[in-house]
Amino acid sequence: MKQIIIILFFLADLSSTLLAQSAWQTTSADGVAFEYRTSADGLSLEGKLNAETSGWVGVGFNPTNVMQGANFIIGYVSNGNPSIRDDWGTSATTHASDLSLGGSSDVTIIEGTEAGGITSLHFTLPLVTEDSFDRPLMPGQSYPIILARGSNGTDNFTGGHAGAGFAEVSILTAPVSNEDNLATQAITQIRGNYPNPFNGVTTIKYFQSKAAPLRISIYNLRGQLVYLQEHANKAAGEAEFTWNANDSISQPSANGIYLVRLESPTGYSTHRISLIR
Repeated sequence: MKQIIIILFFLADLSSTLLAQSAWQTTSADGVAFEYRTSADGLSLEGKLNAETSGWVGVGFNPTNVMQGANFIIGYVSNGNPSIRDDWGTSATTHASDLSLGGSSDVTIIEGTEAGGITSLHFTLPLVTEDSFDRPLMPGQSYPIILARGSNGTDNFTGGHAGAGFAEVSILTAPVSNEDNLATQAITQIRGNYPNPFNGVTTIKYFQSKAAPLRISIYNLRGQLVYLQEHANKAAGEAEFTWNANDSISQPSANGIYLVRLESPTGYSTHRISLIR
């Protein structure tokens, strides 16, 4: 029994060694600073907003026109209590909560403080969700963001701006510890697709270094899940699967860029494919 407990502790310690969060990165615009890093499992973004205001502060990811199309995270601190909301940029100058639009709230508040004229919010956000009012953030990619702050005392989600500006984030893959031999570590990796671009049907090749459960998903650039395949135990080695763009969860997929994501206990991998009919 003691031997089993010791082995479990060893495996837990080894897991924490192999998986490490990416380094903190920082960007800023017009009195708002944003620190961020990718989680160890590569599924979430951890963020810290700090702004020169006693009102609200926010960050909008990957907008298409000023605020429009952005996954906007906005929050404030009132009487020591933080409030945060997951919004969608409904136009260049307006936003609304995902919940009010029929979506889901996917942001989680960790901590919020207000002191010395500075409001700080610490939160986590999934990189990819199934909410149509979220746009995916893929490891290895860079995205524009909008940083904004409200006037002093605007402890709400709708107050006017005191400042706003644009910046950029780069979603880094969490590093693997150098303490272990990289050649022995388990991996899951997409190795391309053919043809690409494709007209309706494409074959995606991938490699898994050990047998393990595998989840294959494909998203459009609005973050909507269009294809899902799950395996309880996928064999190790090279493999491939064919996607017919007409085999979508809701409707036939339109022309554009799609994001393929493989997830398993051995790791994760993402890849862009282009549909041109």
